Amino acid sequence: MSDVYRRCGCRRPDGSSYGPLPDRPTDRQRAAACPQLLSDPKHGTWGYAVSGGIHAGTGKRIQARKMGFPTKRDAQQARAKTVDQLATGRYKPDRKITLGQHLTGWLERRERDGMRPSTARMYRRYIDQDISPAIGAVKLADLRRHHVDSFVQLLQADGRGVTTIRRIHATLSSALSAAERLDLIDSNVAAKIALPVANRTRLRIWEPDQVAVFLDVAAQHRLAAVFELAVFTGLRRGELAGLRWADVDLARRELTVRQQRVQLGGQVVEGAIKTDSGQDRLVKLGDRAAGALIAWQIQQAAERQAWGDAWQDTGWVFTREDGSPIRPASISRIFDSMVDRAGLPDASFHGLRHVHASLLLAGGVPLAIVSKRLGHSTIAITSDLYSHLLADAHQAAAEAGEAMLPPATAHPRGSVAFR
Repeated sequence: MSDVYRRCGCRRPDGSSYGPLPDRPTDRQRAAACPQLLSDPKHGTWGYAVSGGIHAGTGKRIQARKMGFPTKRDAQQARAKTVDQLATGRYKPDRKITLGQHLTGWLERRERDGMRPSTARMYRRYIDQDISPAIGAVKLADLRRHHVDSFVQLLQADGRGVTTIRRIHATLSSALSAAERLDLIDSNVAAKIALPVANRTRLRIWEPDQVAVFLDVAAQHRLAAVFELAVFTGLRRGELAGLRWADVDLARRELTVRQQRVQLGGQVVEGAIKTDSGQDRLVKLGDRAAGALIAWQIQQAAERQAWGDAWQDTGWVFTREDGSPIRPASISRIFDSMVDRAGLPDASFHGLRHVHASLLLAGGVPLAIVSKRLGHSTIAITSDLYSHLLADAHQAAAEAGEAMLPPATAHPRGSVAFR
């Protein structure tokens, strides 16, 4: 059902509103309308109402109403446009919702769909602290590229880092892409926005002799195996903290990365691995890695015996003395103290993952194998991170290609004439 009508802001003596006056009113509608609408064709303004069924994206009944048109013709044209949008699926049912409201609903839906807690926490921080305060009050339907561009420039003026700005923009863009899929907006206005470019710096990776010094210091700590395994497998901190003995096969010298334990503030959360390609990946163990785990297994068995009934049989590989799982943040704190004690250049625990990759590449391991071992989502990521370490490999490849051909004959260069 649809209609075009006229309405005014006049009130009855009792303060109630008059009803609208449709283009072709019934006697009842005439009686309910303002008397001036009946006597003065210029009194009030024109509007329309269109009922369009249920919107597929939101599940709400579509009731499109709009007032304020100066003439009947203007209202009819606007109504025709709305009817066409409804027929073609381009109608945006709720033009009052703000960007901030959409962001809140979008994040709640992503969390219900299984978004990683760490990712949800980061998105919520960007939304609450950055996006909503700046442009959250803008109606979603009214948001334009100049709003997003000004927002990015504001972040730059506030001295936010390039990586942070790009992550905040990615959060906003993802939410707007969802709004576009639901037909809440025509397009993602965060697309094609100029973003600051980071000056890529080479990863500072310890040299082999520095790694050896670190491992000598680590060997004196109860949890030496954590750091040895990080160097010799490239597992992330959360993956090491989430490793279970059920996922380790020392007889076959391999382990399977099935879950991770990450720290969100003071809370430790168990979840899936960071990337799909990293989930359930098989990591083979060399002699030193396997030896470190065997030594740790023996030590853990001694601690179990010492604690007796008080020992907690949790199944985690790396635990405290009582068998309870070690917190990821504790691993980093121990690592930092070891670096200071060894007198090595500042580094993060994640740097041991880079050390593992550099050792593999220096040993001639193909980039594809390195990428799979680290659990990167694509080989392009591995190449981008470690391209500066591949110079020796490129040189070896060039020489290997030349070596496939027999030596050149003894003819002086240019001595043979061709006809």
